[in-house]
Amino acid sequence: MKFDSPFTIEIDHDAKKQIDLDPRGAYGRITIGDFWENFYMSPSIWKIEDYVKQWNLTWKHLETHDTSVFVANVQLNPMVILWPLYKIENNIYIQNAFIISKSYKKMIGKNPYTPKTSFLYIPKRDNTPTKFGKQILKPSEWEVKIIP
Repeated sequence: MKFDSPFTIEIDHDAKKQIDLDPRGAYGRITIGDFWENFYMSPSIWKIEDYVKQWNLTWKHLETHDTSVFVANVQLNPMVILWPLYKIENNIYIQNAFIISKSYKKMIGKNPYTPKTSFLYIPKRDNTPTKFGKQILKPSEWEVKIIP
């Protein structure tokens, strides 16, 4: 699958450890067009290799499905930080999401959360505007066009 602008996720070997976390952890970097963000990948449940495996599965899953997800962090709290992907026609819409506490128990419960099962727990696309004072704000979302 090819895109009209940069769209990647990878280990960021150059990222500075900004906070004192488990030294077995690593930093990842997602790039969407001219936006990029670093994120910490906890080794408490998944190994760093599991994150990379999941990202590779994400690209394959997206070829045959309208939704997919990049998992950025899985922790014992329980908490999952992810980047859900929604394919609509020739566009992919990317959001940032958290599955924590009660929502984790409701959505995932005691089921195993693995690189392969992560695709079973993709949140629905949040496209609901919210009112902030007098402004109406759309949810944060990035768009990448698929080149046919």
